[in-house]
Amino acid sequence: MKKQKPFLNGLIIILLFSIVIVSIVLYLQRTPADDPSRQGSETPLGQTEDGDSNEEVNTNVEHELPMWHLDGPFELPIIGAAGYTSVTQPLFEEPEADAKVLQELKPGTPFEIKGESGKYWSIESESFKGWIEHRFAFINLPDVVPSILYNHTNSYASRFQTSYMDIPELTGEPLNPMVDYNKRLEKEEYVMPILYQTAKKVFHAQQLALQNGDTLVIYETFRPRELQLLVNESMEKLAEENEEVAEGITGEPWSITWFINMNVSNHQRGLSLDVSLAEVEELTDQTIGDFKALKVKEFKEYTMHTPIHELSDESAVFNRPIASADREGWKKLEINPEMTQPALKLQDYMVEAGFNPLASEWWHFNDVDALEDLGKDAGNGKFFIHETINSVPRWKEISTAQ
Repeated sequence: MKKQKPFLNGLIIILLFSIVIVSIVLYLQRTPADDPSRQGSETPLGQTEDGDSNEEVNTNVEHELPMWHLDGPFELPIIGAAGYTSVTQPLFEEPEADAKVLQELKPGTPFEIKGESGKYWSIESESFKGWIEHRFAFINLPDVVPSILYNHTNSYASRFQTSYMDIPELTGEPLNPMVDYNKRLEKEEYVMPILYQTAKKVFHAQQLALQNGDTLVIYETFRPRELQLLVNESMEKLAEENEEVAEGITGEPWSITWFINMNVSNHQRGLSLDVSLAEVEELTDQTIGDFKALKVKEFKEYTMHTPIHELSDESAVFNRPIASADREGWKKLEINPEMTQPALKLQDYMVEAGFNPLASEWWHFNDVDALEDLGKDAGNGKFFIHETINSVPRWKEISTAQ
């Protein structure tokens, strides 16, 4: 398809200008009782800091639907989105640390997000209802940032290779099916869980990409510990049998752990992602419930210096390893001369959004802020996630959520 960058840029400007105008109109029409539920760290409308109702919500104000989501940190409201626990968490009766504990939720427990109050989410499923601290919780990215392209290849045909050689019983296999019928999006979609605080940075990176005629293509977020160990064991076995493979993952200054971590990785913690980049050839909008969001209709994925998940030193970003949590040191390293311009653009978007690059893989980025925030309390990924519990976002439900 013929590229339409001038048209694309113009469309983005028009859309952004329209959002600004609508925002001003809504702001001028808004009264304290009309304000829709606020997301992020703010207490929902009609509640005190303790979660108690202190005013009635006026839901009689008419709004033209579908509408752009102007409040909150994502393209769509978090209310109605799918979420998951990443560690064992107490389910509270109220959004307070000293509230009654209703039960303990195991890591990987799915739920629907029903509201937000400060550092707590109101959540529910068929078997429970209550509040959890969202600091440790995952949110399903497609539910809140639908403009991103998602391609969880481990669901249907893994792309893991090493030195361009297939890894027996891994390459081309459905290693970890994470696809479900998504009621919110009304279609089958990959399940892409990631920490709530990290998801906000992913959205920022997507905004930067779209402003420059690009889009993120996310291949993986959460990866179960069991799969991590399987890939490691298979690569080690192949390296023992093949000198070329061994050299590609252990040749100085690298080691196998730079390509597949033998310990708990940031994928298990929910604070990293494997992502590529595509050029947007046609951009439009889509309607999801009562809201509009951008939709990449036509695109062309950029060619990088290696395919994604080519686990060898050829995929390196820098000339040597550096600790993944080092915020500044990597900036002084020599860039791999084979890095393509699109790979460098991807790095720029992700870094500006608050991520750190991984020295050995151009596609892998870490949220060091989340790593430091959770520390030893972060999850270990000893669970699987396969389903989504969510609902179509409706303006009335969101405006009255408490």
